[in-house]
Amino acid sequence: MPGYFLRGGQKLMPGKTNNSPFSAAKREAVMRRVSMLLTAVVVTAGCSKTETPAADTAAAAAAAAPAPAPAPAAVVAVTEPEIAGTWTGTSMPMGSDSVVAKWKQVCGAGTCKGTTEGSKVTITASYTLAGDSAVGSSQPYTDPANKALKGAKVMDTWIAHFKGDSASGTGATHLASKPDSILMAFHFTGTKQH
Repeated sequence: MPGYFLRGGQKLMPGKTNNSPFSAAKREAVMRRVSMLLTAVVVTAGCSKTETPAADTAAAAAAAAPAPAPAPAAVVAVTEPEIAGTWTGTSMPMGSDSVVAKWKQVCGAGTCKGTTEGSKVTITASYTLAGDSAVGSSQPYTDPANKALKGAKVMDTWIAHFKGDSASGTGATHLASKPDSILMAFHFTGTKQH
């Protein structure tokens, strides 16, 4: 091939430069820069020295450090005597502050008997104490005031949290025949009467 020669595996015409990004000259220049960079990194890492700070520096740093956060307050377990008694309160649908029921409960020994304002039905519920809370469920009952249920039995499940003479919590009303159903989710607040 007269007039052509090979450089870096490429055919070149005499007097023309190779602009390929993969040419031998360009690869050599890139490798040279990489090797200089690596040399600089190794020299810098090798020349740096680690020292243990002087005792007074360590003490000053420890003194300037913020104090550790206090431990969270321990949950005070509620006891049966704190629950026993008469409670009055209100229930509201979840996401609302509109009162849908005013209630009165007389509780003790794991059982509550309660009524709602405007209804003659007495609802019996059982509860279990757990930490600062009580978890409870009512026996199935029929509420004649709720015409939409057409006499179907319902039951309530709830969790109440106690702080002194105040209670608050959440619950749900279910069809007794379908305990996984939720007719209404609610939240409530109550106060122990003395």
